Amino acid sequence: MGFLDSILGEDKPQKAAGDSKYTNPFNVTVGFSPLRLSAKRSSNVSLLVKVKNISPDPQLVSVDALLPKNAMVGFDQACINKAVEKRAGELKPGESKDIAIDIWSNSQTAEGAYPVDVTVFAHYIGYDKVMSYIKKSASLRAV
Repeated sequence: MGFLDSILGEDKPQKAAGDSKYTNPFNVTVGFSPLRLSAKRSSNVSLLVKVKNISPDPQLVSVDALLPKNAMVGFDQACINKAVEKRAGELKPGESKDIAIDIWSNSQTAEGAYPVDVTVFAHYIGYDKVMSYIKKSASLRAV
């Protein structure tokens, strides 16, 4: 695995030793639109998660995002909600889907960088059982 593959993700799924299931069925990219959040006032950015199914099997997908508990940024306008889950549905082999999640600031948001942790899950039958997951991190700047 090369350096860029560790950042951008690989385009080939990885099989677990002695298993027919794939441990990494996705290629995941994370970004923001616009790039920065406004500090000291109410504003929002969209966390853009692009998920591509690189396995030969259909995958049931959900995306979780987490923000720091002690920061005045959140997934609602009051900046109280620090975790969110989006169910993306089933992705066929080779199909990709963009998931947008709003992140808000308010009048108490300080300038700085805020870590955002994103986890993409592959589920089995329903959303109750997890087969595998991939974690990505990004840093959201507030200026």
